[in-house]
Amino acid sequence: MSNSFTSPPVLVDPARVTAGLTIRSEEISRLGDMVNYSFAHVGCGNVISQAWHDDVFLFENTTMTDVCEWIVPRPSAEHVEFKLRLMASCTISGGGLAKVTVSSPISGHSDSTTITITDTSRFQSGFDVITVAISSVEQEQYAEVTLSLDAPSGGQIEVAGVQANWSPLASPLTTRALDQYDDEFVPMGANRLAADLPLTSRFGVDMLNNITMMRPRGRVLFSWSGVEESKIVSARAAAKGLGVFDTQLMYSDAVSFDGMPENDLDVDVWFYVENYDAADPLVVDVFGYRFTMAQAGWNSFGVPVRLQELPRSVEFRLPMYRTGLDESESNQSNLLTAQDRRQSNNDPYISGRC
Repeated sequence: MSNSFTSPPVLVDPARVTAGLTIRSEEISRLGDMVNYSFAHVGCGNVISQAWHDDVFLFENTTMTDVCEWIVPRPSAEHVEFKLRLMASCTISGGGLAKVTVSSPISGHSDSTTITITDTSRFQSGFDVITVAISSVEQEQYAEVTLSLDAPSGGQIEVAGVQANWSPLASPLTTRALDQYDDEFVPMGANRLAADLPLTSRFGVDMLNNITMMRPRGRVLFSWSGVEESKIVSARAAAKGLGVFDTQLMYSDAVSFDGMPENDLDVDVWFYVENYDAADPLVVDVFGYRFTMAQAGWNSFGVPVRLQELPRSVEFRLPMYRTGLDESESNQSNLLTAQDRRQSNNDPYISGRC
């Protein structure tokens, strides 16, 4: 029995799966094909996408230094390859190093890969692809991704951008129950869904269970990381933390599908806090909510959507919402000033938001 699928799958005709119509093998086989494809591919789109202008993200430290951190959703325990595309250059050929580490916050397990930066000027020839193989079975829903750099003596690394995603699974899926967040996905055997074969009740039960199990898979609405180490040149440098003017920029218009509350789904918001002060915890307004930070490092909150739909929902025929920093007096008071966000500051600040 082959748990194969086509890519992209042929969608089921919605007019053929309504009550009262004859059940055809074509719709059943397409359903099996589509659910196998979904397990392999859903959640494997962009989880990190960030860019910097010319001469902004410059790095000269000659020791391996963590510069950026993100929280990304993990599709399943079966997805064990993470790819980060680094748009960077080093003034000394073969001298600059870049490392990507993928960690599990709860178990503490981590895997990393280090590569040599190939380009010697901005957008010279190609992007460096850093592939991290996950060596353990991880059932956690999120992973932490860290980018580290090491510049050669007398050299300089410039980062123009990063993009990352999990690698989708290949067809056919492994012939066993597959793991996702301590639940089991039952692949559909293509050879058992053809014409003149029994349509068992188990097919219907497994199909519904598989769909329900995949609903909690994360989809990134907005992601940003500050840069811990960046050379300041002519008052320009990559931002360490969120600033007062970022309320006008740090957001995206994203779709949030109907039915999330009915299926116990919400939006998870993550903040990375530096210089945490328990006596005066940092407060940030995001996505229509006011969040009070509880600790240094990553703070997470799960909230339902309560914002008003954007007028442009009509253009997409989908419920669209603004996801990001709110323009509020609290954010104006608590976020960094234009100068402080580029250099060391003893005040608490947000260096990552996902």
